[in-house]
Amino acid sequence: METPEAPLDGNAIRLGRAAQARGLAVARRAGRGDEERGMSMLALVLAAAFFVVLFLPWIGSHGQFSESGWILARDPGDLALAVILVEVLRLGRIWISRGSGLLAFCLTGAAGILGVESLANIGWGGLLPSTFRAFQYGAWLALAVSILLIAVAALRLASLWGSAP
Repeated sequence: METPEAPLDGNAIRLGRAAQARGLAVARRAGRGDEERGMSMLALVLAAAFFVVLFLPWIGSHGQFSESGWILARDPGDLALAVILVEVLRLGRIWISRGSGLLAFCLTGAAGILGVESLANIGWGGLLPSTFRAFQYGAWLALAVSILLIAVAALRLASLWGSAP
C-alpha cells in the first residue's frame, strides 16, 4: 500500500509566505528587533497618516468644488483614532496582552477596510455624482494608506495565529 504524499505548496501559498516573511522583517526593523513593537509602530504611523489624509481634498473637479475626507469617510477616521490610542498604550507597555493585540488587529483591519470601502462608495456607489477622475490626491493617498493598514492587520493576525497555544 502506498503512502499519500504531502501536497505541494502552490504558487499562491509560496507568495503569501514570502510576503509574510518580508512584512515581518519590516516590522522587526521598525521595532529595532522587536516584531510586536514594530507592528505597533507601523500601525500607529499608518493610522496617523490616514487621520492627516482626511483633511486633504478627496474629490473635486477643476477648482469648482472640493470635499475633504472628513465629509466622505468619517467612520474610518474614527477607527484610525482608536488605532492610535490602542497602539500608544501598547508601545508605552501600559496594556500588553493577547487581548490588546487582538483589539489592535480588529481596529487596524476595520480602519483599512472601511477606508477602501469609502473610496469604492464614492467611485461606484452613487454616493456622490463623481467618478475616479474626480478623485484628488487625498483620495489616492487614503487608498494607499488603507491598503497598508490592511496589510499590517494581516501581519498582526498571522503573528497572533502563530503564537496561539
